[in-house]
Amino acid sequence: MAKKKPAPPKPRDPAEALENLERPQVKWKIVAQVGVALVVLWGLAIGLVPWVSYWGVGVVGVLTAVVLGFAIYLWRLTRKSAAIVDILKGATDEAGRKAALEKLREGKGGDAMRALAEAQLVAREAPAEAMRILEGIDLKKAPAVVQDDVRANLGMLYLMNNRTKEARDLADEIRLDRQPQPKAKAMYAAVVAEAFARTGKTEEASKLLETYAASDPAYGEVGAMLYRAQVYTYLAAKKRGLAKKAMEKMATIDTNMVAAFVMKGTNPQLGKMAREILQASGAVPRPKMKMMRR
Repeated sequence: MAKKKPAPPKPRDPAEALENLERPQVKWKIVAQVGVALVVLWGLAIGLVPWVSYWGVGVVGVLTAVVLGFAIYLWRLTRKSAAIVDILKGATDEAGRKAALEKLREGKGGDAMRALAEAQLVAREAPAEAMRILEGIDLKKAPAVVQDDVRANLGMLYLMNNRTKEARDLADEIRLDRQPQPKAKAMYAAVVAEAFARTGKTEEASKLLETYAASDPAYGEVGAMLYRAQVYTYLAAKKRGLAKKAMEKMATIDTNMVAAFVMKGTNPQLGKMAREILQASGAVPRPKMKMMRR
């Protein structure tokens, strides 16, 4: 009995990824812990007035002002991020995408967060336009976490267009410790690892990828980016078999990312590997053999 041919893997629906975007929220547990710490400090400062006069109260007062100022800054940043995520969640079809782009472009005026969201929406259809938007962001005026978001997104676009030197320059500036969200941190790691692997730092890329399991469902579509980084890392380490396995796993998440390896300018080994995987999965038809007539 002939084996049933497996159905070709379906590319991940971008609309699903947008619907599942995590809305930033204030971490009230941390706020409560900081509040308790300040109350304790105030109690100590007041209790020590007979010994250190009011110097202790003054120091705690300054510290409290700094903490409150930082808290207000984070609260505003969180509200702004949440508003942008709400806009992106509505971009699940062409009409929603156009409406979202209009909202993001309203009074953008150099707003790095809005520009980043706009670039993410246009990247799939017009990567060159997305790069132009990201390149126009003044990173010096953007919040630290947003700076790394811009670097990671622009770095991935550079890598997909074989602009490895520029991607490496951005990767060297990305700091994973500044990103609290696991999914976003995994995305940073994928970009940094691929940039390292393609510019001679294979060992560093390998060590970085060991800390992020591409198969973790919590990473969603970022898993495909981690597998992509694995492909380049294994290829650089001359482990072709592992590179092919990573590409096969990538195909189960997004065949479009595998198809990108067939594009002009890609490493010939990866191009051949990608065609074999796409043909085996049924995503593209196998070439037909033509019989020569005498």
